Amino acid sequence: MNTRTTRTGLAVVAALLTAATWSTSAQAAPGVSYIGYGQGNTYNGVLCVQKLTNDLTTQINYHHIAEDGSFGSDTNGAIRAFQQWEHLPVDGIVGPATGDALLSQAYNVKGCYPYVPSHH
Repeated sequence: MNTRTTRTGLAVVAALLTAATWSTSAQAAPGVSYIGYGQGNTYNGVLCVQKLTNDLTTQINYHHIAEDGSFGSDTNGAIRAFQQWEHLPVDGIVGPATGDALLSQAYNVKGCYPYVPSHH
């Protein structure tokens, strides 16, 4: 095998690895803290869940909630309404299954991927 072929092969491998890294950067981050009562809530995570559930207020039959980054009874209720609508276990906690469903159903997900729990 000559040096030129080896360099070309290495360049292709490097390009594929770079492309794989870029393609996963828009995915939700696994290992993000769950969101709900008694969970490791973060301001950005709660704010994203509030925005995502507000995108779906008509579908989930729940009122618009404050987008203030603070987890409370309205956010809990919106999560529960969403989980019921999606036929998920209704526990008021956004874990990977609820996070995946929220991210796939809501309209305004930009910027929320790193803060919402997901399997991806």
